[in-house]
Amino acid sequence: MTGKFFGLLGEYANGLTTDPEAAKKRKELEKTLRVFVVIILLIFGGLFCRLGYLQFIAREQYQTTSEENRIKLLPIQAMRGDMADKNGVVLATSVPVYNAYITYLGVKGGNIELVKNKVAAILGPNDPKISPAYIQEQIDKSNFRLYEPILIKSGLTEQEVASLEERRMELPGVVVEKVPVRYYPPYEGNQIAGHLMGYVREISPEEMKRYADENYRLGEMIGKFGLEKGYEKYLRGQDGYQQVEVNNTNRPVRIFYNQNPVPGNRLVLTIDAQLQKCMEDSMDETLKRLQKDLPKAQAGSAVLINVRTGAILAMVSRPILNPNDFVGPLDQETADYYHRSNPPAHINRAIQAAYPPGSTFKPITALAALEAGKLNPRETVTCTGAYWEKPYIKCWGVHGTVDFYKAMATSCNVYFQEMGRRATIDSINRVARELGLGQETGISLPGEEEGLLPGRDWKRAWGNSYANNRYKSRLQELEKQTQEKLAAVVTEAEREKVQKKDAELRKIIERDYQNDLKYWPTWQAYETYNTSIGQGRNQYTVLQLANYIATLANGGSRFQPYLVDRIETAEGNLVQQFSPVLLNQAALSAENMALVRRGMLAVTEPGGTANYLFQDFPVKVAAKTGTAETGRVGDVKDRDYHGIFVAFAPYDNPEVAFAGVVEYGYHGGSSAGMIARAVLEQYFGAKKSELTNLVPFGRVEE
Repeated sequence: MTGKFFGLLGEYANGLTTDPEAAKKRKELEKTLRVFVVIILLIFGGLFCRLGYLQFIAREQYQTTSEENRIKLLPIQAMRGDMADKNGVVLATSVPVYNAYITYLGVKGGNIELVKNKVAAILGPNDPKISPAYIQEQIDKSNFRLYEPILIKSGLTEQEVASLEERRMELPGVVVEKVPVRYYPPYEGNQIAGHLMGYVREISPEEMKRYADENYRLGEMIGKFGLEKGYEKYLRGQDGYQQVEVNNTNRPVRIFYNQNPVPGNRLVLTIDAQLQKCMEDSMDETLKRLQKDLPKAQAGSAVLINVRTGAILAMVSRPILNPNDFVGPLDQETADYYHRSNPPAHINRAIQAAYPPGSTFKPITALAALEAGKLNPRETVTCTGAYWEKPYIKCWGVHGTVDFYKAMATSCNVYFQEMGRRATIDSINRVARELGLGQETGISLPGEEEGLLPGRDWKRAWGNSYANNRYKSRLQELEKQTQEKLAAVVTEAEREKVQKKDAELRKIIERDYQNDLKYWPTWQAYETYNTSIGQGRNQYTVLQLANYIATLANGGSRFQPYLVDRIETAEGNLVQQFSPVLLNQAALSAENMALVRRGMLAVTEPGGTANYLFQDFPVKVAAKTGTAETGRVGDVKDRDYHGIFVAFAPYDNPEVAFAGVVEYGYHGGSSAGMIARAVLEQYFGAKKSELTNLVPFGRVEE
């Protein structure tokens, strides 16, 4: 067909035919040719239009895309900012670590096999995984990003660095670079403030999404816990970069430009390293001593706070956390210690664990009764060993006739149950709220626990939830049992019997539900008695207890606790100065608060439960001891108690407040009280003493 077409075309072109049939075909051919010409013109027209669009209209867009594909930016990691105590003692910093890399730009002209073998020979003896095959595997993983240095090994030893540098001429493309790694130096030989510092780890995919606007890279380190997390945006710094030109296969061609990184800011803390170490040493010594008789005494926490500003001077949590453990991969044993041990070490118990306050709550009960006009400090109550209202809660002793001061000094349960009854739970709840209990303090550490301050509103919400859940659970269980029985019936009479029984049980469940709705959401008198002596549903963090005592000590000014005094650049220029933040001025009588403070002084005077701790102390200390039932499943009543202690000093002109808990420490005075004594000795520069007249184990002091 095509041959015939071109034959006719030839005849037409040469004018050799005059045949009518040929003329007809010639006209058809002319028509076909015109169609072909139009199509060709349209094709070329379209091509020229597209070329014009690309050349003149979209030129800038495509030129930019080409440049972006040609120029790559390699990040240069910034040094993370330091953290130092109030006197300049560095508690967290970044140190240089040497890493070995292979760069394609350097090795492309050499013998890659020879380079791999030599590098493996140098690094392999200290790290068996470093082999030629391993190095090739790393190169293959980076096949589409060969403009970036390929990490072969991090944390080189001095000998490895020296060996690589000595043979530099034999190792084209192999470079040794310093990169910053987080480090938490010990203080006077001990690791301190681990839970406060926190730690950094590699950013997770979830965090990459959460912080999409912050320009994090995969593999970059980010604060995960403690101050490292709370002040991440200040500590992080700004990475630099290196401009590299690459070809169309992402092979680097040359380096254009270096932009130096900007190091992170420096945090100057309110913490005093000496006080911190003293508190930690005392906590460790106390736990070790207690474990001889109380093997479960393995955890605790304590806080020392400036009552005039809210600045935290020391904060400890046990078991210990060493942030250096989180630099690099965690082995299974270390991971289990932090997350699966009992008690787990990962928790900052000063802010992330809530405890029943025990008798350290009694100053609030007293203040509530004073505010309600129901407590005369010289009026007496007779303690016969148990309160006279149901459920007849026992006192730890028989104190006889006691007034307010003696009741506080001896921690008489009977007296404070009576004051709680007089004050009512509403007044107790209000005073506790004014002093900051049952609410977050606002400290700049992530994961703070709110605690629980029980009262009528809480009981109503809890009771309704409990009644509804119990009702639904019983109905579901009945439905399950009824269906099982119906599946086994044979006769209609049996079916009717099962259904009748089901209806009867539903009526009982409905009746019980209505009774539950009347009882459980309603605050009961016995709950007031329990709450007034720091038991029942009371649950507070150690930091809340410390801040409540600080607020009481300073006359009612509740400050927001804080850990960072100021933020500076790496060069020392001020970025931000933090000042005390007043959260509220307690709406409480100054005279009543003074009476309660005087009652707390009686605790350390002759006859008081903490007299043996401070009888020879150079300044007057006001305190309150506490022995609290744990409320934990499986614990033994009359054996398993938390030891709790609160204090402030000097009594006449308060400067600092202390709160501490030793889990399963039994006595507040002989557990957390020992830590208070040690840290107050350090703070006031008092002579260290050996306290030997401890409360004997087996006797509850309050």
